[in-house]
Amino acid sequence: MRPKKNGFTLIELLVVIAIIAILIGLLLPAVQKVREAAARAQCANNLKQIGLAIHAFHDSQQGVPNMSFCGGGIDDTNPGMQNIWFRFRHYPVAFELLSYVEQGNLQNQFNKNLAGNSTGAPGIPGGLTNLQLTQTGPLKVFLCPSMPTPVNPVYADYASYGWCRGNSLYRDGPQPGDICKTGASNGAMPSDGVFISKMDAGLDYAAGQALGAALKAKRDAGDTGAWQPESSYRINFAGISDGLSNTIAAGDMHNILKGYTTTIVNSVSGISPAQESGGPVAWAGSGGDYYSEGRTTVPMNTLSGPYYTRADTATDRLNLLMTTSPLYAFRSTHTGGCNFVFADGSVKFLRQSVDMVTYQALGSRNKGEVIGDY
Repeated sequence: MRPKKNGFTLIELLVVIAIIAILIGLLLPAVQKVREAAARAQCANNLKQIGLAIHAFHDSQQGVPNMSFCGGGIDDTNPGMQNIWFRFRHYPVAFELLSYVEQGNLQNQFNKNLAGNSTGAPGIPGGLTNLQLTQTGPLKVFLCPSMPTPVNPVYADYASYGWCRGNSLYRDGPQPGDICKTGASNGAMPSDGVFISKMDAGLDYAAGQALGAALKAKRDAGDTGAWQPESSYRINFAGISDGLSNTIAAGDMHNILKGYTTTIVNSVSGISPAQESGGPVAWAGSGGDYYSEGRTTVPMNTLSGPYYTRADTATDRLNLLMTTSPLYAFRSTHTGGCNFVFADGSVKFLRQSVDMVTYQALGSRNKGEVIGDY
């Protein structure tokens, strides 16, 4: 009698492998769903912390941070906005909140007179330059774990969240209710969101230069009083008449743009030729407040389309950008929508199929719309 052999036959082995492959195929989507649910929950927690920081800032400063220290985004074409503030004009809202998310020491090291990616004089003698500070990379509280590492990020300190400017269109000349106008403006853009520019449209050039000179003289004289730009116009909670729970403050704005190019990569300027990039959203490095500015005029998760350039001056072209450009769209890699923090600090997931009328109503702070189901 021949001894009985232990082990599998080839057919048995193939059957076992096939069964394991089928099980893996069945389990993998479930594992991915669990992973994405965990990432979305962490993202919601980040936005909750941001909401608390906004409230702490408001309690301390009697208002929320500004989108910028000048005309915002496209409105920066107004010559009256140039050189009004001796402080660099384009730090994003995230930078203003650093002290309220346990990053005050980092914020204090910046030279606020220079851009976030400047190689100029450090804010602290012997300290790091702004470029070196931003090259420390993203901060966890401003980084959604669902967002993949951006392709050629414009700034090394890339972030995942943008700040709601609400709804506005470009018009010639000041309009009733616009903020801080004297005379004609070549770009009156009243915004109805929680975060707006320092001046939502403009001064004429002469008045702007005179104000800038007066502010600089007081600064140089050591005056630290209420004249400082930080204490000028801000939105406060009383101005959010639609209700804090009905008004978006911030939301997902992942660096996942399509067709966007840049000559700045990882905060280093002068890249040639221009590189395709996932986007410019960052927590400090910023060459324009509009890089972290979300508008509810653009459908959620718009990822490709026209991008703004300084050559864009025609009103119809500018309005097209503010209603279709992915640069201003809240966007995410979450399935079917984006996380948002509302002005009351609550966090909600909005589906990208939300009706645009409702979406724009949630983006405005003071239009008195009746919010339906969403």
